[in-house]
Amino acid sequence: MNPRRHVSSFLRWTRAVSEKILRDFPADKGTHQCGPTDNHAVWVVAHLAMTDHWIASTVGVAGTAIPDGWDTLFGMGSKPTNEPTKYPTLAAVRKVFDAHRAVVLNWLESAPDSALAVPLREKTGGFADDALDACYKLCWHEGWHMGQVATIRKGLGLPSVV
Repeated sequence: MNPRRHVSSFLRWTRAVSEKILRDFPADKGTHQCGPTDNHAVWVVAHLAMTDHWIASTVGVAGTAIPDGWDTLFGMGSKPTNEPTKYPTLAAVRKVFDAHRAVVLNWLESAPDSALAVPLREKTGGFADDALDACYKLCWHEGWHMGQVATIRKGLGLPSVV
């Protein structure tokens, strides 16, 4: 399998696991935290959508946008709270989450090979060497944060998805 197909497959698999974690997550528990410093499902999903937007923007792909106020609520350094009225619903952030990943995947699967090898180390502050590397790291980042949601599921007494 070539690197483009490999990372595309990894992005799709990672998202499929995330979808299982979110599938039966109670809508009224979107901002539930097991502890006061934990991230909650709404924060995680919106933060991941923002990360897809960041990578799309970095490689020059149109089609993603961050809703007003999301930088403050979900950006780096933000601190989630269990105040449901402060946040959009889990359903609302999932729409952006799904839309942004679709844009990233469409670009990845159709971009010329030359676009995948453009150096990004400087533009991403060292996060990624190039677009393929950035997409692999999107998978890791999503797995890291969805593991937090899996812990919340366990705390809520929801069944394991694995």
